[in-house]
Amino acid sequence: MTLASAALLTLPLSGAAFADARPQPAATAKAPQPTHSNPVTPTVPQDQLVKGRDDARRFALKVSVDPDRVRAGDSYDVTIAAKGLRSGTAVVTSPEGKSYRVTLSDGEATKTLTVPSKAKPGSKTVTVKVGNKTATASFDVVAPRPQRDERHRGHDGK
Repeated sequence: MTLASAALLTLPLSGAAFADARPQPAATAKAPQPTHSNPVTPTVPQDQLVKGRDDARRFALKVSVDPDRVRAGDSYDVTIAAKGLRSGTAVVTSPEGKSYRVTLSDGEATKTLTVPSKAKPGSKTVTVKVGNKTATASFDVVAPRPQRDERHRGHDGK
C-alpha cells in the first residue's frame, strides 16, 4: 500500500471526525408544564364521580324533610340527593346540633331523626354537608299531642 492510498483511506474517517466537532446549538430542555386541577374533598373520591359534560367534579346537592310538619316527639326523614355523585359520605346535622354520618348509594340516602319530645314549636333547620357543599331543609315543629292523664279521672273512667 502506498502512502497516498493510506492517506485517502484515513481522510474520510478524519473528515467525519471534524464534521462532528463543529459546534452544535445547545439543546434546550423545556421545564415540565404544571397541571391544573380543581381540588376534590377527601370525602368524595374522584373515581366515584359521574363524568359529566362540564366538569366531572361538580354535583348538585338537594335535601328535603318529610313530613314538613312534625309533632314534638315524632320522627321525620331527611332525604339527601347528590346528583352526579355515585357514592360518598354525607354529614347530617339536626336542629339540636347532633351530627350523623350517612353513606350515599347512587348519590342518595335517607336518615330518620326524631324531634325531642320537649322541643319548642317553631321552624327548625336540618343541615347536610357532602364534600365541600352544604344544603339545608326546614320544617315546622308543632306541639305534641296532649297526654291523657288517668290520675284526674274518676274510678269509673269518666
